[in-house]
Amino acid sequence: MRKYNFKPGWLASLACLILSLSFTGLGRWQLQRAGEKTALMQMRVERMATPPLLLTAQTRLTAQDRFKRIEVKGHYDADHPLLLDNQVYRQQAGYHVLLPFSIDNGSRHILINQGWIPAGPKRDILPLLNRPTQTVTVTGLLDHFPRPGLKLPGGEIPTPGWPARLLRLETGPLESRLGYPLLSCQVLLDETRPEGYLRDWKPPELAPDKNRGYALQWFLFALTTVILYLRHGFKAGRVSPSSHPTIQS
Repeated sequence: MRKYNFKPGWLASLACLILSLSFTGLGRWQLQRAGEKTALMQMRVERMATPPLLLTAQTRLTAQDRFKRIEVKGHYDADHPLLLDNQVYRQQAGYHVLLPFSIDNGSRHILINQGWIPAGPKRDILPLLNRPTQTVTVTGLLDHFPRPGLKLPGGEIPTPGWPARLLRLETGPLESRLGYPLLSCQVLLDETRPEGYLRDWKPPELAPDKNRGYALQWFLFALTTVILYLRHGFKAGRVSPSSHPTIQS
């Protein structure tokens, strides 16, 4: 006959404690991120519903203006288009096309993101772009520059020639290349504007369901750690015959 004693050992106990607490902490952090993204999505909806903000040479933008609708009058700098590389849409590689936009008298400039365009069959074949030059009134959604998960060295430096390709947007290198100051934000062009490309402005970073899925995975890792700890912590042994009562005749 066998009986089981719980004797996991101190090393296994320490490992279980560290791993289970770490996995649980990561799961809670992912849930916190999901809550932050949910709040940000709600803020985006609320700000998009407000009347458009008229952007002029005197307008001072703050972080509180993100996701607000913008109306700005001026003209595109059609000679200096930018191609933001490594933009995948439905498993297809492509670019976001951005044109500098001169506000009012040209004292200020902002990038207008005209949308997504597929990449060519070869890296040296660049897409043909629309290059509007007339004075227009542009409407769109104000947003910060995209934040790539991996920052490759030199990715902020535009390639020679125009259109210029780059992997991330930073005002310093862009201002050096363009020769004039640039606001550190972009306008996501309205879908109604004719000069744009494919525009599906659902920010991928605002995906709370993905964080909830990651949280569930971390919690399952923690649960699996505890189960394995308990399973291997019980040691089987034999019951001594002397422990059974003897029958006297």
